[in-house]
Amino acid sequence: MTEIPFLDARALSHRLHQRTITATDALRAHQRQVNTREREVNAFVTLDWDAGFAQAAELDRQADAGAPLGVLHGIPIAIKDVFETKGLRTTWGSHSFATYTPDFDALHVARLRAAGAVIIGKTNTPEFAFSGQTSNLVSGTTRNPLNPTRTVAGSSGGAAAALAAHMVPLADGSDLGGSLRTPAAWCGVVGYRPTSGLVPHDPNPVPFDGLSVPGPMARNVADLTLMLSVMAGNDARQPLGFWQDVPQVSALDMPFPAGRLAFCAAPFGTSPHASILSALAPVPALCESLGWQVADAAPDLAPLHDFAHLTRGLSALGVRAALDPDMSLSGESFRTACASGDGLSLADFVAYQSVRARIWTETVAFFDRYDFALWPTATGLPFSADLGDREITEDWRTVTLTPVLELPSISIPFGKSSDGMPVGLHITGPKGSDARLLRFAHQIEQAIK
Repeated sequence: MTEIPFLDARALSHRLHQRTITATDALRAHQRQVNTREREVNAFVTLDWDAGFAQAAELDRQADAGAPLGVLHGIPIAIKDVFETKGLRTTWGSHSFATYTPDFDALHVARLRAAGAVIIGKTNTPEFAFSGQTSNLVSGTTRNPLNPTRTVAGSSGGAAAALAAHMVPLADGSDLGGSLRTPAAWCGVVGYRPTSGLVPHDPNPVPFDGLSVPGPMARNVADLTLMLSVMAGNDARQPLGFWQDVPQVSALDMPFPAGRLAFCAAPFGTSPHASILSALAPVPALCESLGWQVADAAPDLAPLHDFAHLTRGLSALGVRAALDPDMSLSGESFRTACASGDGLSLADFVAYQSVRARIWTETVAFFDRYDFALWPTATGLPFSADLGDREITEDWRTVTLTPVLELPSISIPFGKSSDGMPVGLHITGPKGSDARLLRFAHQIEQAIK
């Protein structure tokens, strides 16, 4: 059973559905892996093995009785500690909620549980997910399993670390400005920000704001798509973003006509590290070998960067208003995020919406010319896990600008930087292109195996 944590989710699912192993076997094997790696990595805020083994035993009883098995039957998963989990502590990384235990599941969590997934615990996050460093006053700092001196970025850093350390095969995350994609890039896993609304976010502290979305994380695109197929789907409780085209694993290997791609090694005025440029240098030739036409281009999202403080601030103030934390207990990252919104005027918001509308129109036209746009997920190398927020110098523009237009975006591993750490290739498509984008990402992933 020692190989179980190192199986991908689909291989593990096959064994579970064939009954060559039980849900209890799978959970016990992952528990051993958590016991081996968690002390060094600190990926989890809360673990609940008693509930996990009780759920696994019930799944085994159902399987023994011949009941239909769910899509994720017996698969151990982890839930980011910003999403409610029934009977399992949900802290948002905040001392204000250090003992809070919900009596309900967030909608996508309920869907995962109903599909047979076994929730083992809650993954670490900065307070209310507002930092590029996965650290908070409740549960401390998460460290990169590939080099514990290095960061996992934020805010879905606990999820990325748990995947990279083979403590779970699947994990969820959230993404407001790169929180799924940058941790995935620096931990060598796959993180996907879906088109806003594809995965319902309920409850949502800011339901009319499409910036923060739930999304799946995995160690490959097919596993991620399997998880997404369970999480996604319309629900009347969300006011925005209804999408019908839910991606399916079975479609990933279907014939895919090649079109036109835009690849830009240094988009939006960024200056990626030389070894990141070197790692991604083969991308255009690889895509051309697969039949794609590749141009040196990127959508002009740079003007949106002028409003980064506004989007971050408004989101933080929305969370503060909805959850009403005791700000005297909050750490620097969330206080700073709220401060960036305090004092904004209606004129500031109108100016933002005006620029956003113009960039939206231009981006729609851009994706009439190109199927997808590719660039580095991160511009720098993973920094120290011990840096404070004010010490971080990473240029986040490669991940913070696409959410403003609610565009689907994925980070997949592509080579390594000079320090031996993973490099992420970022792929963005037009709004609603999730199924095609995942098929393309899978094509690239298969080509570099």
